[in-house]
Amino acid sequence: MSLKRRYSSFYCLLIISFSCSEKPISEQGYVLEVSDRKEFFIGDGGLTTDGNHMVFLDSSKTKGTIYNRIAHSLDSIYISADSAWSQDGDIMEIEGPSGVGTVFTYFSTRKFNIFINSQQFFRQKVQTKEVSSKFLQEYGVFGDLEYPALAISGGSREFTGLDRNDNIGYFIYDYENRIKVIGYSVDQDSMFNLPVALDSSRYYNTRFNVKWKGLTMGGGDEPQLSVFGNKLVVSYPSFSDVLIYDLNSGLHHTYTFESKFFPSQKRRPENYKGEVDSGELLWEWQEAWRNQVRFGSISFIEDLNVYVRAVKGEGKKDASLFLEVFDSNFKKVGELNLSEINQDLSTTFINTNYGLMFRAKDQPDEDVMYYYDVNLNEEK
Repeated sequence: MSLKRRYSSFYCLLIISFSCSEKPISEQGYVLEVSDRKEFFIGDGGLTTDGNHMVFLDSSKTKGTIYNRIAHSLDSIYISADSAWSQDGDIMEIEGPSGVGTVFTYFSTRKFNIFINSQQFFRQKVQTKEVSSKFLQEYGVFGDLEYPALAISGGSREFTGLDRNDNIGYFIYDYENRIKVIGYSVDQDSMFNLPVALDSSRYYNTRFNVKWKGLTMGGGDEPQLSVFGNKLVVSYPSFSDVLIYDLNSGLHHTYTFESKFFPSQKRRPENYKGEVDSGELLWEWQEAWRNQVRFGSISFIEDLNVYVRAVKGEGKKDASLFLEVFDSNFKKVGELNLSEINQDLSTTFINTNYGLMFRAKDQPDEDVMYYYDVNLNEEK
């Protein structure tokens, strides 16, 4: 029996037709609506319901792919106004001339699928499935380091760091108390350093990174990258700053935001240090870190010409979820409490042509994932 058929409890991908059962809210010139809860069934390949699935949508935001970690395949997804469905992809080999190894994230262009882990890139031709691979030190931008590693953020389910005009993906490189942006050219299969003035000092003085018994426990605080036209947008999970870098001129500007509802950055424990002997103390610190504010990556809603960001406020299960809205000049023009409409929304979403698709926090069925569409419109 094939691996795909072993997970036969997943039959199709279906999103129930959109209707707003939750009462919309109107605030700061915007109307926010949340759809009915939608059942999200995944096909024969069988994704787990933990929600840690990487998605890449094409420019239409109505179709794309999803990486199936169980089957090690790239499955196609299709989204319409009232339904969506999937088509299983071929199971990829792990070794050999067509092998794709461990995948942390991925993105696609018309000719290539690029699969990535912290130390290796796999470049797969879309038509032939032929694969070439390189370890990072082979790209010649990391000096004499034998095992350089990229910082792959797990905070976003949708890869947004691709310049679709030039087929260049952007990544964060974290080394010796300095963070940099690395560019990867899909067409040339080459890498380069992009001279973005990231705030390394604040990043290292804010992030959670503690060693215990030879292991390093991190807080998932790596900067998040998004590309919109000629703009590379850098945001940070642990503080509210947003850096805008113009890919044409090389100019950049950093915006700092305050809020009435949540702090502008996380706070380390008063007795914080980089290494501890107590697993119990480390667990307490990690729990306290998770219960603080967390800033999501930036998305762009083309119809409104606004940027948005999801922000989890302080607290445990009762933490509120907010949606920040910025105009085209990155002035904050709205700060909407999503939890006032629906408390079942999780912190991550993908940006589709039919709304922001948020995963539900409550997942009672092992064979089904649940989602909501969140629609933002200007108040008339």
